[in-house]
Amino acid sequence: MTLNIEQQGEVFCFTGLLNRDTLMLYSPFKLLNSVSERINFDFSGLENIDTAGLAWLLQQLAWAKQHGIEISLCNVPKQLLSLADVTAVRPLLPISN
Repeated sequence: MTLNIEQQGEVFCFTGLLNRDTLMLYSPFKLLNSVSERINFDFSGLENIDTAGLAWLLQQLAWAKQHGIEISLCNVPKQLLSLADVTAVRPLLPISN
């Protein structure tokens, strides 16, 4: 399995695996260059994420903040929430309902 990130309007839809083996496909994450103000990351199709995937996500959030882009996370899987809790970074995640 691989990772696919598709832009659908103001939403990036993630499908597949966001882990150390797949995230290099999106490093650097050039899709953010096309965003002007805000974007939603929809993780409803995400099957798996590891700590490398979480680190990549935090890197994208930091880059977006520096460039005045607001990111919201939706359909966040329990696995991502658990990793964020264990690593004490959950407060950094802009999770929307």
